[in-house]
Amino acid sequence: MPHPLFSCCNFVKCSLSLRWKSIRSLAYTTYSDVSEWSPDTNQLCHRIEKLSKFKVIETLDQRKRERSSALVFARQLKESGFKHDVETYMAIIRLLCHSGMYVRLNHLFMYVIDENINREPVGFEICDMLEALIEEKLIKAVDVLVKVYASVGRFKEAMHTLSEMKSRGGLLVSTRTCNFVMNELIEWGKVDMVESVYGLLKKNGLIPNVYTYGILMKGYCRKGRLIEAGNLFVNIQSEAGVEPNAFFYGTYIHMLCSIGQTDLAFQRINLWYRKKRDTAKALDIRKEMESRGIKTDDVIVRSMMQRLCGLGRRAKALYKFKGFMHSGVFIDGVTFNMAIDVACKLGRMEDAMGLVEEMKFRKMKPLKMHYRTLIDGYCLRGEPWNALYIFQDMMRNGLRPDSTTYHVLACGGVFLPLSMLFK
Repeated sequence: MPHPLFSCCNFVKCSLSLRWKSIRSLAYTTYSDVSEWSPDTNQLCHRIEKLSKFKVIETLDQRKRERSSALVFARQLKESGFKHDVETYMAIIRLLCHSGMYVRLNHLFMYVIDENINREPVGFEICDMLEALIEEKLIKAVDVLVKVYASVGRFKEAMHTLSEMKSRGGLLVSTRTCNFVMNELIEWGKVDMVESVYGLLKKNGLIPNVYTYGILMKGYCRKGRLIEAGNLFVNIQSEAGVEPNAFFYGTYIHMLCSIGQTDLAFQRINLWYRKKRDTAKALDIRKEMESRGIKTDDVIVRSMMQRLCGLGRRAKALYKFKGFMHSGVFIDGVTFNMAIDVACKLGRMEDAMGLVEEMKFRKMKPLKMHYRTLIDGYCLRGEPWNALYIFQDMMRNGLRPDSTTYHVLACGGVFLPLSMLFK
């Protein structure tokens, strides 16, 4: 018969092993989950509640290699009414960092922030937890904390955390985290803060990369400060010493298109190339970008076309698309379909069919959406016989029509033989 005074730690270890041995993973478990409890679990919770803080910390630290049971133990502590403090939370944080479970750490910080700000305090101030994180130099954990603050719009706390890091021995979070904060400022509509935050981050030791400048340029465009955005675009390599990449180009073009400045997008790109010392004249955009290993891709083409169509300038959108197409830019099937749809809406079915032939020339097999767009175009033009021909061609190529295709045909006054309806 076991001695009645056997250690609580051993009891917890054995109980957890029995209770949770069938659990395969905790990928979807958070600290606020509520589970079904059996009577034996209630007894376990009663025993856990009596554990001292030091025994809890010891148990968590000892079970780092058995993270699943350790995390369940941490959750059972909460369910049993155990009062956590900074030290017990730090034991959990060390466990998560040791296991590389930063998504779980994100959930934990989210819970602590939510409880402290919106509900009942968790029993300690977050500043005390931050102090402990910095003291133990858990930089990855601070990275996650800053991102959580930014994601919920608590930018004052995020910046305070970064300042504390700097003042405590010059510790720095990653440039990626700083970029995340700047981008979240834009998403939360706090564009006015982006530049000042960028200045502060740089002062604190941030080493900007091409993504930092891309986000900064995005902020300029959102505020309509096109001159500053253009200067940054043109001078990024000469003044900042940063090599632009597809993200940087794409961000600038997309932002200009989003505010209706499609012509300026082309002008700025050409201006950048004219300033290159080894280029005597403005080169073709696509060739120059490819010479730098950067391609004008289908995302950029789509962005420009969407904006032009939104402004009612379909003819110009189709013209620009053809320019990209003939320059050899990679264009995917979705972007081709957008151009085919534009041609159909303009009533230029010859152009639409020509684009389909171009797809075939590029070894791209037309899909159901392309045939459906052509059928709709011929119906709009009042040529049901051509719509029927496209439908038959679609069937010959092994594509089964869906309900949307039949609806387009019916609305266009195309009547199908019964034999075709049951194929």
